[in-house]
Amino acid sequence: MLLKKSLIILCCLFSSTAIAERWFEVEVLVFKQRPAPYLQEDFSLKKPAIEDKNTLDLLTPLYTEQAMQACIDGDTRFEKRSFTDSLVNSKQQSGVCDNSIDYLKSYEHLPVTPLVAAQDTMQQTYLLAPTQLQFNSQRQALERKGLTPLLHTGWRFEGASKSRAPSMHLIAGEHIKSAEPSAPSYANPDFISLVNSQDSFFNAPKEPTMKWELDGLFKIHLRHYLYITANFDISQKHDSGEIEAARFSQFRRVISEEIHYFDHPRMGMIVQIRKFKH
Repeated sequence: MLLKKSLIILCCLFSSTAIAERWFEVEVLVFKQRPAPYLQEDFSLKKPAIEDKNTLDLLTPLYTEQAMQACIDGDTRFEKRSFTDSLVNSKQQSGVCDNSIDYLKSYEHLPVTPLVAAQDTMQQTYLLAPTQLQFNSQRQALERKGLTPLLHTGWRFEGASKSRAPSMHLIAGEHIKSAEPSAPSYANPDFISLVNSQDSFFNAPKEPTMKWELDGLFKIHLRHYLYITANFDISQKHDSGEIEAARFSQFRRVISEEIHYFDHPRMGMIVQIRKFKH
């Protein structure tokens, strides 16, 4: 009886270890669809924010670190400059590159492929280097067809259950701004009149709304099979200056090593999950 119990415990331990060591890598290629004038779908309906209690963001700290280094190297795009400065003063407020700057907001357009060094570990989730990506032929085919890639990246991760697996926060594309409020006119030379007016010089103008062209969560969980849950907002600005976000929400069971295609009127996505060291 004791031997039987010991064998059961050993089998359970072996099974748990095997599951814990199941690592994968995923490659994701997101691209913009061509405008479809015949499209009848209405995207003006407001949707609740895309949220998850368990999220992982590898892109924001990476882009922030790279922008800060670019600022130190003299790239004026990332120098400290407030919205008020842009309205009343063409000169930079400061050349200091410190943590008070929201570097992410300084990007007009994010890189299609994040630049990171290659790794080969199994300790924590990490991004793939450009040389580790395999969708080069698919990306070239899209570009030949006149389709614009928004994001081409990948990451390695440990397979986990639905409750344990984090949702990866993905952002890409253009930093879209809503119509900017017009700068107040100060044509009246009478300074006293200017100060006493309701539209005081000292009332800071409201900053425009800003959204990334692609912003959302991508989750992979393991339960006998692999499952993908993808929720994105694909934003574009209308002639009126308003930003409209189209919601992409798909859930799918997938098989490792196979290439899967996800379709939407505004975007397409090519995904492959590959086994890593097992």
